[in-house]
Amino acid sequence: MRSRNLSLLLIAAALLHSAAAQIELTAGVFKVSGWSAPAAPPPKGWQSIFIVYAGAGDVPPLLGAYSVEAGTLTFRPQYPLAPGVKYRVLFHAPGGVPVERIFDGPAKDTRRLARVERVYPSADVLPSNLLRFYIYFSAPMSQGEAGRRMRLLDENGKALDGVFLPGEELWDPGFQRLTMTLDPGRIKRGLTSNQAMGPPIVEGKRYTLAIDQDWPDARDVPMVEGFRKAFRGGPGERTKPDPKQWRLTPPKAGSPGALTVDFPKPMNYVLLQRMVRVSKGDGNITGQVAVERQETRWVFTPREAWSAGDYRLVVDTALEDLAGNSIALAFDIDVFEQVSRHIVSSTVTLPFGIR
Repeated sequence: MRSRNLSLLLIAAALLHSAAAQIELTAGVFKVSGWSAPAAPPPKGWQSIFIVYAGAGDVPPLLGAYSVEAGTLTFRPQYPLAPGVKYRVLFHAPGGVPVERIFDGPAKDTRRLARVERVYPSADVLPSNLLRFYIYFSAPMSQGEAGRRMRLLDENGKALDGVFLPGEELWDPGFQRLTMTLDPGRIKRGLTSNQAMGPPIVEGKRYTLAIDQDWPDARDVPMVEGFRKAFRGGPGERTKPDPKQWRLTPPKAGSPGALTVDFPKPMNYVLLQRMVRVSKGDGNITGQVAVERQETRWVFTPREAWSAGDYRLVVDTALEDLAGNSIALAFDIDVFEQVSRHIVSSTVTLPFGIR
């Protein structure tokens, strides 16, 4: 009886302790206060008990980094919080009561007019079998406008038909990054669309990606200016990226210098942000990632100075080049079903030392 009462008291204490937990948002960082976080994460990681969503509906959780600071569990989103977006935060400690809060994003700056900040790929020669454009805006944008406000022009300024995947308009949670996919049916050799219409981009010809100024932002205010990206079609890229051909340049021990990884061909800018990491022993090294030299260089700067030892560059095999060729699988496959059958979640590692 005494043992049973003790167990009940422990459970009650855990519930009370969890009920006292509160979720806070300070300077763009989510924190759990009133709950003392253990030094080690749960078996399934901090994301199994503390998770943040942007917007409503069935959306994936935000990407970001977890840490325990002075006993407080924190989550730093990978990208800044967006004005006009609501964030739903869930915290559920093991054996405790779930806690949920809704936060508003930062206040909208009515003086800020939207513009296209940058477009990837950034090179002025792109493979003729290019798969995606990533368009970054300076402010949240309205959706459903890409079909009317964005065009691919030929060298005579004529808009090309059937270039982008019909109905495709993929946004990040903050509605500031738009992913536009070129029609895979015209890119994959041997398919009907490819044979009848040819690829969207032809080697040697010049093109312009045009974005209209009257594209409204999330406040229904047109952009401050339009955007043009001129480029030339280059040779098709049909081979898988080979990590064995990458060149790693590590810094010296005791320095806060950057690890650089050079690729023989440009890689997917967005995927480089989240599919490459640095690890030592059983843990990952925290730091900042930058992509340079027209997506042919990955730069990692650690939060703390490097200590001497053996490290690993861990790369998801789903990482792609500009034509959608992943480390695991070349994109140029005639039958679409083969892609989903063969892609599995895995990683490759490249060892390096800090001395």
